Amino acid sequence: MVKIPLAGTISAVALGVALAGCSVSPASNSTNGGGGGGNATNAGSNGGGGGAVTFNVTVAFTGVDPLQGSFTDSDTGSGFSSCSQYATLVGPTRPFYSPSPSSQQVQGTSVGFIFTVASTSFHGPGTYPDASLGGLAVGDSDFTTQNNSTTSVTVNGDGSGTASFANYPSFSGSGQGTESGTVTWTCSG
Repeated sequence: MVKIPLAGTISAVALGVALAGCSVSPASNSTNGGGGGGNATNAGSNGGGGGAVTFNVTVAFTGVDPLQGSFTDSDTGSGFSSCSQYATLVGPTRPFYSPSPSSQQVQGTSVGFIFTVASTSFHGPGTYPDASLGGLAVGDSDFTTQNNSTTSVTVNGDGSGTASFANYPSFSGSGQGTESGTVTWTCSG
């Protein structure tokens, strides 16, 4: 019985660290369009930084922890000068990160997720059927991938997009079962 709470605590900490690293990554790495401070040459050669890119995100989850609602993410795109730069900037070390909640509540429930397209695969706007979902937390439940889990991300040239996932089993929390859903976002800035 002690292992389940410990596993949930460990996964919650790991998800928090991953989300914190991913949320900060685009703004702090001067090779991906960020670089609001530091070397002016790097910031100028990468499109500058300091933009005010904001995402309006809507979630629609079904399964053991159904949830529908929305939130605003002003952290993920904070180092980009425009929505189109966020959607098109490609580099050998810049994977695509979806907008992701940073301590967000949707209908009073905490949510955590990050969809990623590997830097070796990301080529700008398009659909990526082999995207990954790094950590999914809904309230006190954590979900992980299994053999029949699927994840897909579509990125549009204007910075908007959609991500979908299916058959992610619960490995901690109040219920046993799977979670599926969609995340859609619009971009302004």
